[in-house]
Amino acid sequence: MKKTLALLLFILFLLLAWFSWGWYKDTVVCCAEPAPVVEYGPLIFDCSTGEVITNDLWPAKKQEILNAKIEGKKLLIVGPYFTGETEQAGLERAEKVKSLFTELSADEVEIDARAASDCEITKVKMLHELKYKWVTRNDDVMENFGTTMVFYKYDSAEEVSSESVLAYFNELATFLKTSGDHILLVGHTDSDGAAEYNEDLGLKRAKEYKAHLIGLGVAEDKITVESKGETMPLKPNDSKENKKLNRRVEIHITK
Repeated sequence: MKKTLALLLFILFLLLAWFSWGWYKDTVVCCAEPAPVVEYGPLIFDCSTGEVITNDLWPAKKQEILNAKIEGKKLLIVGPYFTGETEQAGLERAEKVKSLFTELSADEVEIDARAASDCEITKVKMLHELKYKWVTRNDDVMENFGTTMVFYKYDSAEEVSSESVLAYFNELATFLKTSGDHILLVGHTDSDGAAEYNEDLGLKRAKEYKAHLIGLGVAEDKITVESKGETMPLKPNDSKENKKLNRRVEIHITK
């Protein structure tokens, strides 16, 4: 009797173990979620070599960029440099991307660099933190990705009114009227004259362009002005060419 009971208990144990394994296999092992597949955009950079890697999405993306071309503007390509790298790494990446645009002449493309974070982590971002923009680049206007500089040939508070400058501000006004963005206008001067005079002159320059944008229909509360006077030169004030670069109004897009 005891042997029979022990045998029955052993059989029940085996059945329970078999059903338990089946449940575990079907609900835990079999149905575990697969590891997510990481998808990248049309262009990324090899984090070890900096080489450009594109996929089958790149031709369409490149054509989209080319289709946005505006007559008289240049394509600005801003390469990222990641944690632990120098700005030179970003410039080298931008130069490699520039070489992909064989449809454009060398003087139709400008390059720049910008700081980014971790290379591997940011691969999932569009173009791996590479930025681009069609920009105005001439003697009066130097448009960058987030900042534009308008230069003064002479020591004057009057707004520069060349054709290229007027065209730029028309575009800027249209952008500001259709977006939620705001701008900061910062006036700068060379070092000629007293510091107090230059601070006042820089502010007058910024206010001139504020008035111009308001005249184009931009809401006044979207525009902030300030002056740095002679305190933030781009170049040493030791030549006419350098002084012209220091006489400027900077336009910063803010959110």
